[in-house]
Amino acid sequence: MVLMDIFKTLNLDFKNLGFFQKIISLNILVFLIYIILRLFDFEYILINNFSLNSDLLTRPWSLITYSFLHEGLFDLIFMVILLTFTTNSISNLLGEKICINLFLSGIFLGGIIFLFFTDSDTVLIGASAGISSLLIFLFLISPDLGFKFFNYQIKFKYIMIIIFFIDFLRLISPSEYGVYSHFGGYLGGVFYYLSLYGFPKFNKKNLNSNNRTNKNYKLKKQQSKVDKILDKISKSGYDNLSDNEKEFLFKQGKNK
Repeated sequence: MVLMDIFKTLNLDFKNLGFFQKIISLNILVFLIYIILRLFDFEYILINNFSLNSDLLTRPWSLITYSFLHEGLFDLIFMVILLTFTTNSISNLLGEKICINLFLSGIFLGGIIFLFFTDSDTVLIGASAGISSLLIFLFLISPDLGFKFFNYQIKFKYIMIIIFFIDFLRLISPSEYGVYSHFGGYLGGVFYYLSLYGFPKFNKKNLNSNNRTNKNYKLKKQQSKVDKILDKISKSGYDNLSDNEKEFLFKQGKNK
């Protein structure tokens, strides 16, 4: 009876969580199950049935479920930190739905690209493809967003340069097959960005001109204000924004 009450309470709490809070909770739960199974040398049950490999036709669900598997605690913690940072930053500006679409498209494309470039003996686990999609999208919309690292404030674009460099080193490594999924995630984020904003347009006659049109000036000014508000959110949270700042973010998200 007590166990049933506990289960009902946990189930109710889970239903009240946001989408990405549920994703994080499920990843943690699966990781705990994996650790328990590994104690008895049964971890292969999860890996064989839910990881992604060339046997996709017989296990089509693995194109999604692979993202819930993590073998290392550090990988899980790193995933939670990046997922929380990117989804909070993007959803505060454009809403949670875009984050969901980015994450799922990154997982899907990351898995496809991985299968295309790897052999049949290689398996893929982890949510890094979905994270990569969110990272590249946030980089494209707000490269100057501030990220607090201990007592230092670092612009997001410099963090992305480091991430790109690490992925490049992994790409040229002969055994780092999982990095292909990262580039699939990047493609997902870029495609989604282009679907919203399109390709940048250049006027050849005005490329070397210092004059700005009123529209470009307005967009640049709005982007600057967005960057400042996102920086404030990263430092003190969304609740500390003024009513005017919240209204501005709402209008920007609605316009997209």
